[in-house]
Amino acid sequence: MIHPDFPIQIIRTERKKTASITVIDGQVQAVVPKLLSEEKVSEIIRNRSPWIRHKLHLQSKIVRIKPKEYVSGECFSYLGKNYRLKLVPNGLNEVKLKEGYLVLGSSVAGPSPAGIRDSLIEWYRHHALKRLTEKTNRYSAILGVVPTSVGIKDFKSKWGTCSTRGDISYNWRVVIAPHRIVDYVVVHELAHLTHLDHSSIFWRQVAHLIPDYKECREWLKVNGVSLVV
Repeated sequence: MIHPDFPIQIIRTERKKTASITVIDGQVQAVVPKLLSEEKVSEIIRNRSPWIRHKLHLQSKIVRIKPKEYVSGECFSYLGKNYRLKLVPNGLNEVKLKEGYLVLGSSVAGPSPAGIRDSLIEWYRHHALKRLTEKTNRYSAILGVVPTSVGIKDFKSKWGTCSTRGDISYNWRVVIAPHRIVDYVVVHELAHLTHLDHSSIFWRQVAHLIPDYKECREWLKVNGVSLVV
């Protein structure tokens, strides 16, 4: 049995016919068939070691975010820039970006955290649709493609999708990220209008407009969890 340079838990079971390896929160686990030989298990782990180390490296860089409190002075990011929340009792229950602040007025003396969050999300969704549509139109002209529609959704684990009919949907939270990351997501989805897979031709098209797309992709893997309101 090999001894990798990372701790790994090996679980044998009669329920599986093939081996699988997962890396979650820095913990490596291999679930293998009960009768699989030690030599074969060692071979599988050895072959997957580069992938395991890469996943461990990414997960070690992930910053654990502190839950939002929705109080005046708290920072919220938009297109990579930080803006402080300012709660003012002016009777207008809406968010405005003003003089470096996200200003939220409310007719209620003490708005609830849930209410503040809902107002912020409404503001982000509105601006996400506007900004993402603008970027999509700009890059569409460069690539010579035309999406059927552009919209936003509340995806849990993806930043965008492109259907076979040409409908593009973006995760509204991506506008929390810097411009270059948003541009990468837009170009990525537009490239799917001509290449629905992730072939080498697809990535060459992405690289033509976003030369550092690999860095952008890794940025999302590391920082995606922090793109919250």
